[in-house]
Amino acid sequence: MNFGRFGKIASVSLIGAMLLAGCSGNGQTVMKIGDNNITEGAVNFFANYGMGTEDVDAAVDNLKKEYLLKEVAKAMDITLTDDEAKQVKSTISNFKAQQGGKKAGDKLLKKYGVDDDIMETIISASTYSKQIMDQLDVAEPTDDEVKQYFVDNYLRAKHILIATKDMTTGADLDEDKLAEAEKKANEILERAKNGEDFDALIKEYNEDPGMESNQDGYFFTDGEMVSEFEDATKSIEPGEITMCKSDYGYHIIKRLPIDESDSKFSEYLENNKSAVQSAVTSKKQEEALEKKAEELGIKVEVNQDKIDKMVIQPKDTPEPTTEAEPTTEAK
Repeated sequence: MNFGRFGKIASVSLIGAMLLAGCSGNGQTVMKIGDNNITEGAVNFFANYGMGTEDVDAAVDNLKKEYLLKEVAKAMDITLTDDEAKQVKSTISNFKAQQGGKKAGDKLLKKYGVDDDIMETIISASTYSKQIMDQLDVAEPTDDEVKQYFVDNYLRAKHILIATKDMTTGADLDEDKLAEAEKKANEILERAKNGEDFDALIKEYNEDPGMESNQDGYFFTDGEMVSEFEDATKSIEPGEITMCKSDYGYHIIKRLPIDESDSKFSEYLENNKSAVQSAVTSKKQEEALEKKAEELGIKVEVNQDKIDKMVIQPKDTPEPTTEAEPTTEAK
């Protein structure tokens, strides 16, 4: 079973950038970058249609990056080529087509406080990224930086899954079986906390087949596991045991240390070095971008209280297509 969620995006895709919605109206402002007010509606729109996530902070972080790219590009006189501008318009048209046509797309955008002018401005931000980063000359990460990032940002854990769904069909268990699953999970949690061998309990009770190929535990970082599993692991120290419930079932979790002297540490890092290097590069680029924005006098104001209270609203269901789909060529 794959407990992976949508990972945090280091560089937002073109369609993702389109959804940045530097919205005016539709909800309270949660962040201001330069003269751009980013509202709750913008964050909801981007989270749903740009990232596919319920993580408010991830959506806000990526919106912040895209707006900074836009403002820094403007200050550095970086502009789009004709082909790039045409691609922006094409992407907007295609997005609306996916929502059921132009009218349906416009209706959806209006709900979130987005219009074509805003979309055309913001979607170009990701296109500016390479030119900006080339001028900022961000150094490649060193091996020591990669290793330190891994230690600082990754978690390691084993777990015992007691499923609340049929493992074959994915259907929810009936009430009696759900009650049995809860009782069993609590009993296993108590036994584990009382010192029974965790690996033996995994072998006897675990219903996650993924643990068979990860007997030394899962290594993961933000956004790679369901949020309940990630949050529960973060809430305890290495060696401690806790339990959480997700859509998959009950997870009895034992957090493990990230030990640089452990051969499994080196093995995992070597096998995933490219991904970790990309994450370090992205972090360094974001730091350089923020530093440049500060040098240029671009102000960033974040209302963290409002962000902390936000909940991503469910995504709208696209309307049936009633219009002829536009061509991908910009008009």
